[in-house]
Amino acid sequence: MAQAALSQGPLLWSGEHWILYLRPPGSQADSGQLSLYCAAYSPAGQGTVAYIDIPGSEGLTAVCTDNPDLADFIAATMIRGSNNPFDRDLPQWRATFSRAGRIDRNPSWTIQSERHTLTATWEQLESPLVGPPTINPHIVFTVLVFAAAGQMQLDGMTVPGCPYPRDAWSKSLGQARSSCCFALAETMMAAHSSDAP
Repeated sequence: MAQAALSQGPLLWSGEHWILYLRPPGSQADSGQLSLYCAAYSPAGQGTVAYIDIPGSEGLTAVCTDNPDLADFIAATMIRGSNNPFDRDLPQWRATFSRAGRIDRNPSWTIQSERHTLTATWEQLESPLVGPPTINPHIVFTVLVFAAAGQMQLDGMTVPGCPYPRDAWSKSLGQARSSCCFALAETMMAAHSSDAP
């Protein structure tokens, strides 16, 4: 039996990445964007960082976190220079995070800051993809779950829109996939085995 190749280099990150982008039907602009990182392992310790952009006078555009050092780490390794929509100056707020729902049916996150409460839910889940290819060569493993439906409520008000097919997935999976998804056990190394001499 062939032995699997081991990844080279120090472990940088292992955790979860939750994505929920909403867009009204017929629109080319998102009505809400959430990108949440929950770290089980990182040089900055454990914690959660949520990038949020809900435009409008009653909206919310900020980075919320319970670990500012982790927020700096995520910005440096995941956001900066990646053509990410959150690669810009954003205010940073302290927040608490809680989870509800079933991970295999309707998981949700609630983000509570001093000024706002955001609840996000992932629904109509597809079967998990275990170890699919990723765009980032340093991410050596992930369990990726796409959701056909999702929603956000900001301060009790529903953010309009629904998930839509994102072309960004075409580079790794060969086709557009839902803008509502989450990655479990996402694992990132400082150097992939293909980079080693």
